[in-house]
Amino acid sequence: MVRELERKHLGANFPETAPAANPVFFRTYSRRQQSIGTRETWEEVCDRTLQGLIELGKLNGDEAAILERMQRNLKALPSGRWLWVGGTNWLAQPKNFSGAYNCTSTNVIDWKAFGLMMDLAMMGCGTGAILEPKYINQLPYIRNRLNVTIQGDIGKTIANERREFTETKVEGNCATIYVGDSRQGWVQSYQTLLELSSDERFNEEVEVIVDISDIRKAGEPLQGFGGMANPVKLPGLYHRCAAILNKAVGRKLTSVECCLLIDEAAVTIVAGNIRRSAGIRQGIDTDTAFADAKANLWQQGEDGNWRIDPERDALRMANHTRVFHQKPTLEECVNAVRKQYYSGEGAIQWAGEAVARANVDLLTTQELKTDFLQAYQQGKGKDWLQEKCFHINDNEIEHRLNRFGLNPCGN
Repeated sequence: MVRELERKHLGANFPETAPAANPVFFRTYSRRQQSIGTRETWEEVCDRTLQGLIELGKLNGDEAAILERMQRNLKALPSGRWLWVGGTNWLAQPKNFSGAYNCTSTNVIDWKAFGLMMDLAMMGCGTGAILEPKYINQLPYIRNRLNVTIQGDIGKTIANERREFTETKVEGNCATIYVGDSRQGWVQSYQTLLELSSDERFNEEVEVIVDISDIRKAGEPLQGFGGMANPVKLPGLYHRCAAILNKAVGRKLTSVECCLLIDEAAVTIVAGNIRRSAGIRQGIDTDTAFADAKANLWQQGEDGNWRIDPERDALRMANHTRVFHQKPTLEECVNAVRKQYYSGEGAIQWAGEAVARANVDLLTTQELKTDFLQAYQQGKGKDWLQEKCFHINDNEIEHRLNRFGLNPCGN
């Protein structure tokens, strides 16, 4: 450590007023120390996470002392993400930097966006996907039917002979995906399957063989990130995604189909002990299919028992939010709240307010904010920023206007 942190022991237990603190702490935030076979104590988690913040923020002694006092006395804590990965060697690697973030937002414009979201979710990040027509219309046409066959058994390959990264071999109209035993391996195999659906090298049908022999068995430790592997849902991921893609042959994906593809990866990850389900999908307010995607998700059979629609089961992995780029009316707000009351879904977002809140460095007064919102309501938000903030280039203006994805709490 850069400096030795003074330990101020709170005792063996958390306060009696927090009876769930101990089980939650040891379940979720205490890392297993492989060298000695025990889990971290609260004091050790404090040492690790505080030192990580000190180094990341280049904090001076007084700043570090405030953080330490507040955390050790349970007055203020870093994010749950930081409690798990803060100060670890895993997080010090650039490829893992995103693992420190609790939430992310992605414009879904290509297959890489899907792969990115699976990668982020496997690092423990919540995934946000903006599925407005201007984005998903950039996705390629689905031209190939995928016939998926799973080959091999999980854990078949001995540890020192496993592929770390996914490899794909193409012969004629057949593609074999050898899934690598790593986060990147899982992600690349998933993204490769999606890419095959639009790959022009094939003649409208692809025989896809997915070899899972190199994947480690359930219960084996995940080096670096921590936890235990559980690939129980991985083999089925490829069949489930192929079924969604095959229904869209000859056209582009709908917003709901995009949701399903993202959420099928999320199902696999949640089953793999990486984290809870945490996702948000944002669609435009006029997309009625998106708004009603979870309607009647649970259905009652003739026997009186309730069951979930198996083709839409994965949609439970994320919240669906309709984005209004014009301020919603009172009636629209009331209908949305009523829908939330009955199903828990139907969240809405007034993008203008979210964009304004995310640009507080420019909208420094109430007058400026009001003026901007009026312009945004008229579809002239970009013009307003170009006129008032002439020092900002067009790329930055586009980024600032898209910040409603980073600030989804403006409901």
